[in-house]
Amino acid sequence: MKRERAAERFRDTVDQARRRLALGLAAGLAAAAAPRLADAAPGGLGAEAAGLKPGAGGDQSRAFARALERAAREGRPLTLAPGVYRAARIALPEGAAIVGVPEMTRIELSEPGPLFTGKGLRRVAMRGLLLDGSNLPGGLQAGLIQLEDVAAFAFDELAIEDAGGSGLALFRSGGALRGSRIANARQSGLFAMDGRGITVADNVIRGCRNNGVVIRRTAKGDDGAVVSRNRIEDTGALDGGLGWNGNAVNVSKASGVVVSGNAIRRSAFTAVRAHESSDVVIADNLCLDCGETGLYVEYGFSGAVVSGNLVDGAANGVSIANFNEGGRLAAVTGNVVRNLFRRKHLDRPGEGYGQGIGVEADVAVTGNVIENAASFGVHAGWGPYMRDVAISGNIVRNCEVGIGVSVVEGVGPATIVGNTVTGSRKGAVVGYRWADAATPDLGSAGSGGLPGLTVAQNTVR
Repeated sequence: MKRERAAERFRDTVDQARRRLALGLAAGLAAAAAPRLADAAPGGLGAEAAGLKPGAGGDQSRAFARALERAAREGRPLTLAPGVYRAARIALPEGAAIVGVPEMTRIELSEPGPLFTGKGLRRVAMRGLLLDGSNLPGGLQAGLIQLEDVAAFAFDELAIEDAGGSGLALFRSGGALRGSRIANARQSGLFAMDGRGITVADNVIRGCRNNGVVIRRTAKGDDGAVVSRNRIEDTGALDGGLGWNGNAVNVSKASGVVVSGNAIRRSAFTAVRAHESSDVVIADNLCLDCGETGLYVEYGFSGAVVSGNLVDGAANGVSIANFNEGGRLAAVTGNVVRNLFRRKHLDRPGEGYGQGIGVEADVAVTGNVIENAASFGVHAGWGPYMRDVAISGNIVRNCEVGIGVSVVEGVGPATIVGNTVTGSRKGAVVGYRWADAATPDLGSAGSGGLPGLTVAQNTVR
């Protein structure tokens, strides 16, 4: 009995010490946060002074709106202390600026719909807020932050979690999201329609159910978005389809877009998909474990640079496609593409995919390294859809076919010169009529008299 009582006293002492330590840490963190808040927003209006207190319970939307209006009227940022606030559908006034302590100032959505909205504003800013959507329902193009016709937003060090729609939904707006974290959005991390040169940089975007970043326009036109240096992981395709969902970065009808330096892992479909988007640059991205095509430029585009990317693990590495729909003009240079697997086509029976780089019209494929492709290392054309393709200076290793090229009547010229092809199981360079081989191996023999086809100076082992 004495031993048991002694053990109980010891456990009680340990529990009390733990509680004191936890309380002390919480107080210390709050105290440490105070100067950070003051430094981040000198001259700010403290939310408590404006009647908005953390942990008050219940919906605080009205108090939030009043505090924001007062701060904006006085030309001051509204500063929020660490703690939990609950609100919904807060209309941002002109010049609104909200500052909190990163990961410690938490605003929870209290009812379905957006948390913040802004319309027709010149500028808004937020820094250091954790916005929790609580998985409350949101629409396809609804955001936890939803802006329309905002000239310049500046969002820094935000954390956006569990949005029932998208984390941010931006319409006809411009600005930047930097240094922020978005997790588990039901739709997209960021959805931008008809943007005005949006920058999405240095963010972490994880576990979004349908897309990571969407840059889209209602009609084809210049967009100017820059999506750079983000970490985008575990992008799903919850709503299915043939490619609209499941992309880390999805660019649609938006020209003049740069997607560069991103680290992308485990996309259900594609790391970067550009659909009907001209003058796009897709460069220096790390793309690992894609369910379909790593980098995809498709349909009615004119002008694309796909350069310096690494794709490891995908059904296709790089695809420059749809000459039949006007897709043309690209440079595919200096990429490393490896470990391409076959998978079932979603829109037709049988297995397909498994190629390193596929191109069709007005394309240079130069200085790439392709290894372990289940079908082609490089493939040029499909049926009659091929024109002015140059494939040179590439290293192609351990693929079923090193380089395949369409030789259907009426195809345009193709030049296959100076490549190193090693370990191809069904030929180094082979002509195809759609899916069927139509020539012997041309890798060492040359073009075999086929019009418009030049095959020369390739090293085959």
